[in-house]
Amino acid sequence: MKERNTTLDLAKGILIILVVLGHAIQYSGNGNWEDSQLFFDDIVFRAIYSFHMPLFMMISGYLFYSSNKKDFKPLMISKLRAIGIPLLVFTLLMNVVWYIPLLINGKVLEIFRQYLDTLVFKMNMWFLLSLLLNMVAVAVITRVFKRIRAQYIGMCILFMISFFIPDGLILAVHKFMFPFFCIGYVLNQNQIPLFTYSQRTICLVILTVLSLGAIWWFDKETSIYTTGFCILKDFKGQLQIDFKRMIIALIVSYTFMQYVSRLSRYNTFIAHQTIRLGGMTLFIYGMNMVFNLYTRFLVDRLSLHYEPSYLRAIFVTILFLFVCHYLYQILNQNRIARAALLGKFY
Repeated sequence: MKERNTTLDLAKGILIILVVLGHAIQYSGNGNWEDSQLFFDDIVFRAIYSFHMPLFMMISGYLFYSSNKKDFKPLMISKLRAIGIPLLVFTLLMNVVWYIPLLINGKVLEIFRQYLDTLVFKMNMWFLLSLLLNMVAVAVITRVFKRIRAQYIGMCILFMISFFIPDGLILAVHKFMFPFFCIGYVLNQNQIPLFTYSQRTICLVILTVLSLGAIWWFDKETSIYTTGFCILKDFKGQLQIDFKRMIIALIVSYTFMQYVSRLSRYNTFIAHQTIRLGGMTLFIYGMNMVFNLYTRFLVDRLSLHYEPSYLRAIFVTILFLFVCHYLYQILNQNRIARAALLGKFY
């Protein structure tokens, strides 16, 4: 395997661990789900949420460049298979308990309505949907405009237009992800590595200090989940927030990749296992969203309220990843499960 691909897989593996850990901090130890400020007071939570999904999207855009060389129709079919089908299946799994009573009562149309509502209007599986939307947008732009410079102008124009599009239909997160996807795509198109390894320790120290400052700067108002993206209601204030969160994500992402590039040079058991997790990110993400929803449901039904605990969050994260790792191996042996949950059709 090429070093670049190994590094990206390692980065994806660490990022998916951070995704699960971030959710574990939020969902596995405290029933006060609506008090978002509680989580933004947690430095680990803030560090994770300051960059992890934007970097995931940059890596996705970087890898999409090679796929985009296909003709449009087979490209879209392959992406709808690999991402769209798991998106539909995981969304169904997240709501199947609530659909059973409706099915028993013969309310099939209500099931369909609620399913579409969850898929399009709610945040349950938003990243996979955002990934598909960004792939379609970039694929269309790069085919409408043949010249590379025109493609970049097209991306920039769409990005600027997005500031004025209302944030309904959870569009805020999709619009926020678009520039990061484009950055990754453009870097690969110009044969520029997603990360630039620096041998100078002073560079890493400076980047680390900048990242710590960026994480400290990141707060509840900066989060895309709480403040939106559209600038129509508050042009100056919202525009500042939008660019603030982008700057933070870029600084922390670049620093993170510096550390990952160093870790990729160590041939250890943990590194190998993390790289393997990097190849399972779609499945782990989907299963984690399902797990979080039902965990929240049980905690609410049982009226359980725990004090926040890093030890509990870490334990849940390790156990969950361990189960997903072996469940992935089992599902990969079944053709239907492999297609439905892993997005693989070979």
